[in-house]
Amino acid sequence: MSRDESDRRQAPPKQLGRYRIVSEVGRGATAFVYKAYDPQLDRFLALKVLRPELADDKTYRTAFIKEARLAAQLTHPGIVTIFDVDITDNKPYIAMELLEGATLEQILQAQGKLNLKTVLAMCQQLSRSLNYAHKQGVVHRDIKPGNIVVLKDKKTVKVTDFGIAQLDDNVSHSGKRSDKVLGTPEYMAPEQVLGKPMDNRSDLYALGVVMFRMLMAVPPFRNDDLGTLFKDIVKRRPPEIQIEEEKVRDDVQDLIRKLLQKSPDKRFQSAANVTAELSKIQAKLGTVKPKKRKSFVSLRLRWTATMAGVVFLSMCISLAIVYFVQYRSLSGITFDYGRSIARMLAFESAEPMLLDDSVGLNAIIQESSKNEQLTSVFVMNTDNQIVASTDESMLGKNFAPPAERELEQAIESTRIYQRELENGKVLFDIEMPIVYSSAELGSLYVTFNAESMFLASKTTLITMLVVMMITLMVVFLITLGLARRTSKDFQRITQAINKLVGGRYDARLISERNDESGQLFMTFNRLAESIENKLEKADSANQSAKLGKIKKSQNKLPDTSKSSVDLEETIELNIEN
Repeated sequence: MSRDESDRRQAPPKQLGRYRIVSEVGRGATAFVYKAYDPQLDRFLALKVLRPELADDKTYRTAFIKEARLAAQLTHPGIVTIFDVDITDNKPYIAMELLEGATLEQILQAQGKLNLKTVLAMCQQLSRSLNYAHKQGVVHRDIKPGNIVVLKDKKTVKVTDFGIAQLDDNVSHSGKRSDKVLGTPEYMAPEQVLGKPMDNRSDLYALGVVMFRMLMAVPPFRNDDLGTLFKDIVKRRPPEIQIEEEKVRDDVQDLIRKLLQKSPDKRFQSAANVTAELSKIQAKLGTVKPKKRKSFVSLRLRWTATMAGVVFLSMCISLAIVYFVQYRSLSGITFDYGRSIARMLAFESAEPMLLDDSVGLNAIIQESSKNEQLTSVFVMNTDNQIVASTDESMLGKNFAPPAERELEQAIESTRIYQRELENGKVLFDIEMPIVYSSAELGSLYVTFNAESMFLASKTTLITMLVVMMITLMVVFLITLGLARRTSKDFQRITQAINKLVGGRYDARLISERNDESGQLFMTFNRLAESIENKLEKADSANQSAKLGKIKKSQNKLPDTSKSSVDLEETIELNIEN
């Protein structure tokens, strides 16, 4: 039975130890990965279970357990966290952090290649993770896109699968030669292909291959024949990369070239060196922007601009609302007026149409033409033939409504349309039936202009804009005045503090204000007075000490005939000195 057939028949277990299996997440060459629930800690995690056909194999079993023991020692944001390792029902498993995202392999297969900024950011995280692992004496030995997970935030990457990782030869068994070549062929370092001892620099070679593929969509060496592939890895030079960012093109090429050196001694000697080089390239590219010192912005300018902006935004919103409401209201009034005129004409036209009185009907229509708002009136019979109109040239013709019109309102059998002429003039058309005693005798089509409605809307809009500008100017000036006054208060307190720093302890602020600024001035005055009093007491104590020393020195003088006046002068002279 082939492995594929075995996989199809292999159903995920429902329980493994204390963990409840939810679903299968994936499967690899050596293990199945399940999403599981831990009732003891009330959380979901990933269970990696060794394949049944490999569980009894000592080599695979040892490598599998080794992954857990090595990875469990690593606690880093860029490395998957191991919670538990155990064997249940002859099934070795590892309980680890459940990562929500996609592997870098899946992303590269979908997108082909990534932009340089993303590559630099991801590789910097990977190099930091590897640097941490290498310091703990752990070499991954299988760095590849399939073992790198990009989380849902699309910013964090984590290294997984330490299944073939080994303790650094420098930490454990120095000089030990591996009996097996483990890893993924395209990402193997030359020493790994040759079965030579490996160290942290082998992971750095694989990191270079990953970076190459992220930029070029393919690894540097590809071949279906493993012998030819291994020969290329050991002897051939990798092709040059091609990126658009000209100012860092050479730097990126040099970085990858050094990572892919055949001799480990010619590569970077630590992942920390790779991180530093990536940071330099990022800074040169401009992805890491230097922090700029914030420039000084006066409160006067900030408050004035803020208040003016708030008022302007509020008034713009208010203006839009008022204009919209007014337009709807005027439209309703205009439609009602037009509908009333049309209804009256339809009512007056019903009897002449019933009696077939074309003279009377046209007289009614011609009389309606005296209304300045009515542009045209058409009366049609049931055959859609014009029997009366303000345009006598249209009599006897079939009526055809304008082509470009939009339906604005429909109430029962009455419809109102809007259309715009080439000169920008807006017209409204009303279409309604002519009915007499529930019998439809024809239809009426009335066109009237809405110039007065739009004129009223424009007038209101202009008036509101003027009011808004006046209000904005008033608010601007008032806020500017208040901000200027507050700014002056802060300038005064700043100058006074600078005097205090310069030794002017007699500096005081005079203010009769009974607000926060006044309280600030009073607090400063009390502070300055307190400092001045303490300094005066200190000076007084120093003077007393000097006076005592002088008196003691005078008592020791051999000439006792000196007058008290001379003594006092001597004391004063010494004090002044």
